[in-house]
Amino acid sequence: MKKTKCVAVSLLSLMIAMTSMGYAQEPAPARIPLVPLDTEDPVLKPVFDDIKARGGVPSYMHRTIGNAPEIFKAFASVAWAIRRDAVLPRIERELIILRATQLEKGDYEFFAHTGMALSCGLTEEQINTLENWQDSDLYTDRQRAILAYADGLAHPDSVDEKTFNNLKQFFNAREIVELTVTANFYTAAARNTRALDVKIDDDKWQASYGKCVE
Repeated sequence: MKKTKCVAVSLLSLMIAMTSMGYAQEPAPARIPLVPLDTEDPVLKPVFDDIKARGGVPSYMHRTIGNAPEIFKAFASVAWAIRRDAVLPRIERELIILRATQLEKGDYEFFAHTGMALSCGLTEEQINTLENWQDSDLYTDRQRAILAYADGLAHPDSVDEKTFNNLKQFFNAREIVELTVTANFYTAAARNTRALDVKIDDDKWQASYGKCVE
């Protein structure tokens, strides 16, 4: 018994020492393995190369969803179309992304798009008061229509007629579709990262990714 106790104490002491020396195991970036940045997968490699060519780095989210290469390629194509092919001003797309992901508790997406939103013209004050936007005078009527629509999309009964009719005062049919698809796409993305427990990337990645160019 004494020998067993001594071994247990020795192991505990070793673990404490390793932790203090920086040998503690870092938490995994996600619940499943990340695809390597230098992947040679014939589907993923061109997508990752395109991200790098635009000055970015494939993120933990990319490398997690990348475990299903064909699905990730389609996923990335939708995200890129929302960013590149929409006619709605980028600042308004970022606003509905922030509110949709906030409502979904999508910390990963909210963090990733905060920098983008700031670079597109939203202010820190607007982002900091987003949770209680109804009580704030920091938003225009047009922005308030977007935020009310985002709230409606997240509601179990969806968007009511009053909210939708108000939205139509500011946006045409194409713009409403863009707002709807954008909010719902990033709501789904938030559910993905939450379920797979994808960790937030470091500041270096955040600084290189998705800045507004408009």
